[in-house]
Amino acid sequence: MGNLASTRGQGRSPYSNFTAFHYDDFARDALAVLDHLNVPKVAVVGWSDGAITGLNMAMNYTSRIERVFAHGANVQANQSIPGRNDPIITSDSGSLDSSFSTNGTTYSTSGRLGKRAVENSQDYTCEGLSPTPERCGAMENAVATMWATEPTWGPDALGKITCPVWSVDGDHDVEVQRNQADTIAAWIPFAGQLILPQVGHWALLEDPVFFNFAMGYFLDMSFDGQLPYY
Repeated sequence: MGNLASTRGQGRSPYSNFTAFHYDDFARDALAVLDHLNVPKVAVVGWSDGAITGLNMAMNYTSRIERVFAHGANVQANQSIPGRNDPIITSDSGSLDSSFSTNGTTYSTSGRLGKRAVENSQDYTCEGLSPTPERCGAMENAVATMWATEPTWGPDALGKITCPVWSVDGDHDVEVQRNQADTIAAWIPFAGQLILPQVGHWALLEDPVFFNFAMGYFLDMSFDGQLPYY
């Protein structure tokens, strides 16, 4: 059984009765949905903010989360941690010798990926979904404030996660630096890492066939604690 819910103030959820966005609130909201549905434990598939929310739930509500497929998450708002001193990060730039603006993406590939994402996302605008479309601008500004300040996790926080996790990112993601996926995989005990080929931050729309295959493979895997059981 799968359950989908729009994040507070986004999608089909109205942006009303609150102003600021916080990942802790997203996690509490998701837990409230599970309680309402009498679902004791779930596997989480999260993209971007949803991936961060899934990791938040795995840290703070460990008994309720069975596993997390975290695509496009970051652990620091400024994406500067761990930086060059982390054993996984060995390049001069801290991001595989690429700049933040390109993150290893060639112009031609980036243009094609962007076109595919736009074609598949035209029906998912705030104005097209929100019951409060007149507040879309204010909502987007509030979300941008959250992105600029959250999350602020370190190894102690991610080390609290005790369920299986895959840290997933696209090899052409220009929204989240590669060091963030590396960090998540390094700081969560026994976490796996998957870099999806020839896609960016919008991988689930850019190549849904491969994304769904990878997601399904992870969800069907058997684990002995946090370790895969083959």
